[in-house]
Parts: sequence; structure tokens; C-alpha cells
Amino acid sequence: MVYRLFIPRIRSCSRRFILLVVLVIGGLHALTAPPAATGDDGLEAGTHSIVELIINGLEATKSETIQRLLPRPVPNTYTRSELHEFERRIRNLSLFDYVTVTVLHQTVTVEVREKHTLVPILSFTSGSSLGDVSATGGLAEYNLGGTGTQLGGQFNYSQRGPNVDLWISQHSFQPDRWAKEVKGSYNVNGIRFADSTTAWTRNRIGGEFELKGPFAYGSALRYEIVAKFYREVAQDQTGVRPPDGYYVGLIPEVTWDKYHWHDLVPWGYRIALELRPGYFLGANQERHEVRLRYLQGIPLAPDTVFMINAVAEAVNQSRNPNHSLLIGSIAGVRGLSDNLYRNRAQTYTNLELRHAIKLAPRWALQGVLFSDIGGFQSFTADGALRDWQVAVNAGAGVRVVPTFLANTLLRVDVAHLIEPRSDILFQFGITQYF
Repeated sequence: MVYRLFIPRIRSCSRRFILLVVLVIGGLHALTAPPAATGDDGLEAGTHSIVELIINGLEATKSETIQRLLPRPVPNTYTRSELHEFERRIRNLSLFDYVTVTVLHQTVTVEVREKHTLVPILSFTSGSSLGDVSATGGLAEYNLGGTGTQLGGQFNYSQRGPNVDLWISQHSFQPDRWAKEVKGSYNVNGIRFADSTTAWTRNRIGGEFELKGPFAYGSALRYEIVAKFYREVAQDQTGVRPPDGYYVGLIPEVTWDKYHWHDLVPWGYRIALELRPGYFLGANQERHEVRLRYLQGIPLAPDTVFMINAVAEAVNQSRNPNHSLLIGSIAGVRGLSDNLYRNRAQTYTNLELRHAIKLAPRWALQGVLFSDIGGFQSFTADGALRDWQVAVNAGAGVRVVPTFLANTLLRVDVAHLIEPRSDILFQFGITQYF
């Protein structure tokens, strides 16, 4: 099978990237631990017998949303590590900008400060021409009904076409619940190539249903599975016309999660492996994909963090560029055109040095220096393969961070693309780049 022959080549081409990931995990693992304890967290070593849980600071969030993050209902006994994990899960909900968990006698007290969770979605990325810009607008509620459930919708113009996405998603930090997520999307994408006049419009409409397994205490292992489908139609083609059809796929994913979310200084790491076996009915084509992601935050000072986001991914060679990967400014290497390179395989690493200055209570200004480094092997219009190319940039940005808003900030980045050509990118958004 073409897919089986393809995998060893991907392993060879991505050897340096995989080695980088291994070295980062091994060599920097000690730096991913949370900041050193000060001895005032109220948690002594050993087991605590708890008869009462008190939660202060909740406004819209239901107390049951926090209670159900515990490994066992109160009253019960808990280890110090379990109570630290309980605090991490509350923090990782991204609903609060202040979280502490303390123990006094037989009572656990949780202190939180809630964010505003109904927020807009906005972004803008410049392109090599007016038609190549990307702009997004939408609205998301991150705490629907006080349960930590996300409900959102957005309209996006990118890849020379309109795109609409709707979703509802339960949080996945309960130890005894299968969390569910449903997405629907409609995409119109202009498919072009860097060295060809061949082009067409790819229309897709479909959805996903995702089940995220219970996140048990005592292990950082998480797992989920996604059922995905879409109908794909090619229109307005110039030159080669790819086939139409229906895609169905069942996507398992495993994650090793030791990541601690924070508005300004995240720490820890998370590794995720995603397999995407699928089939394109009508054209009788296999559509498989594999993706490995590594995310890490390394605190260097109380308000300074070095962030690493590394991705390696590949698809099988179906000789249909509609089944491909996309690398560019939206995800990958800032400054690289998003709709010129349809890739069989790609790797990229985003490096950011972030330093925050507190402006006022719940406000911070964050300066960022960054560099994105990538490599990719793209398809020609008829599905043949080009040689590998390298993409490199360097840039700087600034973020205005209102920590009282959920997953929201003002981000402005300017990137100088160095390879494969010289270019300048301006990017505006209201979330971190990663």
C-alpha cells in the first residue's frame, strides 16, 4: 500500500524533529515542574481526612463543577498530590485568574476569582495580496450554564473563501465522566499552488463528534476518539479536477498531560499523538493522517516564560492535493502564505520568549520575541511530490492581557520571513498564537 511505503520516509525526513522533541523532554524536564513551593500552601505531606469543601468566589460557575473535579466526593481522604492535582484542574478550566486550594484541620478551602466568559473572537493576518488575507469574527461562551462547557460560532475568510464553524464542548477534567464535543463546519477554500496556474475551489460541509475519556487521578494519560465526516466537492477548476466524494474517519488520540495553564506564565508540558485513519468514498481513496504535538512552558522568572510548540504531521500519498496539510501564518510559520503549499508532510517549531509587566490589577502588558522554524514537502497540482523546503522567520510582538476575560487578549505580531523568500507579516488577534 502507498501509505505503508510512505511512513518510513516520513520517519527519515522527520528524524531531526523527533530527536529535538526527545531532547527537549529529557533535557528540560526538570524545568517544567511548577514553581518551588513556599511552604504556605496549607498542604502538608501525607494523607488528609477531609469532611468539608468550601468554595469562595464563584459567581456564574456552579459549585458542582468544582466539586466533581475531585477524585472522590467529600467526605473522604486525599493525598497532598491529589489536592495539588485538584488545584491544577481548576486552573486549567481557564475560567479563573486566581486559584488557591488550602487545607485547615479537616476542611479544604478553594478560593477563586472568576473571569468574564462571554467573549468575542477576532483575528486578522495580512497576506501577499488582498485576496490572501485571513480574518475571523465570532462569539464564544466558555462557561455555559456554569458548567465549564464551551459554546461558540465564528465566520472566517481565509484561503480565498468563507468558512463557518459552530461547536459545543464539555470540559474534559472530570475523573469519572466521558466529555462530549460536537462541531459543524462549512468551508470554501481556494486551492492554489506556488509554481502552477492550476486552481480550483474546494467546498466541504461536515461535522465531528468527539468523546474524551474520564481523566483519572494518578496518571497524566488522557485519551479520546473522534468520528468525522464531510462531503467534498471541487468547483471552478482550471486544469486538473480532483474527484468529489464523502469522507468518513475514526480518529483516536492519546495525550500525556503535565501542563499547567496560566494567563502569563504557563509551565509543564503536554504531548499528544493523533492518528486519523479514514476513507474517501466515491473516489475510493484512503485518507490517513498522523500528528504529533509537543507543548511546553519553561518559567525563567516570576513574569517570564520560554514557550515551545512543536508539531510533526503527515498524510498518505493519495495523489489528491485536496487531502493535504497546510502550513503558513495561521498555524505554522508566521509570514508564510497559507494557501500556496499543500503538503504531504511538515514539521514546525514555534519558540516564544514572553515577559509580562503588571499594569494594574488584572491587567498586564506582555512583550514577545519569537522565531518559527519549519520544513515541508508539498504536492504539485497533479499529486506528485516536490523536494523538501525550509521556512524560517524572526519577529516580535506585544500582548495586552486583561486576565479577567476568558481566553482573550489583544495580540499584535510582526514577523520577518527569511526563508523560502523574504516577506513581512502583520498579525492581529485576541488569543495567544499557541
